[in-house]
Amino acid sequence: MVFLQKNKNQKGQTLLIVVLVMVISLTIGLSIASKTITNLRTTTEEVSSAQALSAAEAGVQQSIKTGQAVSAGSGFTSNNTTFTSSVTAISGLSILVNAGSIIPQDEGVDVWLIDHDSAGDLNFTNRWGGNMTIYWGSSSTVCNNAALEVIRITGTAASTAVSTKSGYDPCSARQSGANGNNFTFVSSSPTTISGKTFYHSATLNNIVDGLVVRIIPLYTNTVLAVTGSNALPSQGSIVTSTGKSSNVERKLSVVASYYSMPSQFFTYGLFVPN
Repeated sequence: MVFLQKNKNQKGQTLLIVVLVMVISLTIGLSIASKTITNLRTTTEEVSSAQALSAAEAGVQQSIKTGQAVSAGSGFTSNNTTFTSSVTAISGLSILVNAGSIIPQDEGVDVWLIDHDSAGDLNFTNRWGGNMTIYWGSSSTVCNNAALEVIRITGTAASTAVSTKSGYDPCSARQSGANGNNFTFVSSSPTTISGKTFYHSATLNNIVDGLVVRIIPLYTNTVLAVTGSNALPSQGSIVTSTGKSSNVERKLSVVASYYSMPSQFFTYGLFVPN
């Protein structure tokens, strides 16, 4: 009887071991299968994401080329991707320069005061006139903000253009002394334009036959906005494009600005603040 009992125990242990091995094998198998499915899904989504991004880029390129929005349904039949885009003109009484992107220090940005034709060429027939106010500064600590060198170009044609330079600085410590910049001091007066708060402003009064204004931040980077007593001409457009592949969408927004004047045109010459 003792031997028979021992034999039954051994059979029970064997069954338990078999069950444990099956559970472990099943767990490992499910884990491998789950990882494989996850990797496959990730790879598929990465491919779809790349295709959607390429489609969005195609929409941007097409809108920049034609100047027109792209209707829904355009795309590539070969890989079943589609794109659509919209074009928003940058113009009006108030404008975020370069669509609110940061302007690097010592690099100028142009605010055009004349129209461009459909080919992007200058149209000297319509020259802007009035008062233009420039806004900048993102910190209430005045010396953390940029100073501005502003160059306005006026005239009835390129051959009669006249350059007028001025400088503005909210930090009095940078203005005085032997190495001071002698720029015009501007006080702090917070103003919100298109959802962005600017702490300083400077006004260019009585612009006549305006062609272009080059604004150069000094000492640090800054965001710029401008307002005019009259609606400012178009500064280009913002192209927003959405690409779709399978269930993946990617969106791009690009500022399509007009070409800039050569920097050499502005930087050579003695600067004398007026």
